[in-house]
Amino acid sequence: MEEIYCKLKQKLESKEKLTQDDVKKIMQIVRKQMNFMIKNSIIITPKNYERWFYVFCNIVENNKELNDLEILGLFKEMFNEPYDEIKDKSDEALQGKQKGMVKKLVRIADTIEQKLVEVINTIDSHNESLQNHQEEIKNEELELQDENIKPVLKKILDEVEMLRRENELLTYELRKYHADVVKLQGELLTARTEAEIDFLTGLVNRRRFERALLEMINDYQTRDYPFALILLDIDNFKQINDKYGHPAGDQVLKEIALILKTFLRANNIAARVGGEEFAILVPGATAKEGAAVANRLRATIENRTFNTTEEDIKVTASFGVSGVRKDDTLDTIFARVDKALYEAKNSGKNRVVVIE
Repeated sequence: MEEIYCKLKQKLESKEKLTQDDVKKIMQIVRKQMNFMIKNSIIITPKNYERWFYVFCNIVENNKELNDLEILGLFKEMFNEPYDEIKDKSDEALQGKQKGMVKKLVRIADTIEQKLVEVINTIDSHNESLQNHQEEIKNEELELQDENIKPVLKKILDEVEMLRRENELLTYELRKYHADVVKLQGELLTARTEAEIDFLTGLVNRRRFERALLEMINDYQTRDYPFALILLDIDNFKQINDKYGHPAGDQVLKEIALILKTFLRANNIAARVGGEEFAILVPGATAKEGAAVANRLRATIENRTFNTTEEDIKVTASFGVSGVRKDDTLDTIFARVDKALYEAKNSGKNRVVVIE
C-alpha cells in the first residue's frame, strides 16, 4: 500500500488542538469526499469513510487536481484493492440503501437551508429594528437639553451600533454558509441522477463509461494521449441462462467482473455496458497493445472454471478492439469496436479481432 500523507490525520489521532484553518480544511475534505462517494455510489461504511477521508485529505493538502477516474485509480494503488465493498451484499438492498441515503442527505440539506434562511431573515429584521431605534435615539439626543443624560444616550447609541455591526458580520457569515448549503443541495440532486455503478458487478455502468470515454477522446485530441477501447461479449450467454438459470448467469457476470478488477491495471476502466457485454478503456495503449490485454483476458476466462449453485461450468468470451483515431467521436469508436466484436462472434467466437 502506498503511504498516505495526511497531516490532519496525525493531528486527529494525537488529539492535538485543531486551528480554525484545520476545521475549514476538514470541511472542505468532507464536502469533496461525500460528494464523490455519493456520486460514485460508494457505500458509506466506517472502513470506506476512513479510507476515502485519507485519500481526499492527501488530495486537498497537496492541491492535486484529479478527475474521478484518476481518484479511483489512486485509491486502488493506495489500498491495492477495488474501491467498492459490495461483493457479498444483495443488489436490490444495496440500490435501495444508496437511494435512501442520498434522499436522507437531500432532506438534511433542505432542512439546513430552510433554517438558515429563517435565521438570516430574523437577524435582518432585528437589524432593521435596531437601526430604527438608533435613529430615534439620535433624534432624542439632538432635542435634549439636559447634558447629564446625553452621555447615557451616547453610550446606548454605541452599544446599539456595536450590536448592529455584530449582526451584520453574523449575517455575512451565515449567507456564506447558506451559499455552501445551496451548492451542496445541487451536488446531492446531481448525485441522485448520476448513480453510475452497476450493482450486480460493481463495475461502472454505461453512462459513467461513456463519460470516461469522452474524456479520453478529448485528451487524445488536445494532447495526443492515445488509448485502446475493448468490447467483451460472453459467448452463448443465453444458453447459460436457459440451462442453468438466471442466478447462474448472474454469477458468471460477477466472476467476469472480478477477473477484470483483478487483472486490469489501476488506470484501466472496466464497465458493464449491456446484459453480457463489458467495455474496457486502456489509457496510453495502441490497438495492438489493447489486443494483447484482450488476449490475456480471453485466455484467463477460457481457463477458468465458473462456480455456480447448479454446477461448475466453462465459459468463453469474444473481443473487439480498436485504438482511437484523430477524428473519433463516441459513436464512431464504439461502432468500430462493435464491428470488430461482431466479426469475432461470427468467425468462431472465443477470439480477439482488432480494427486499427
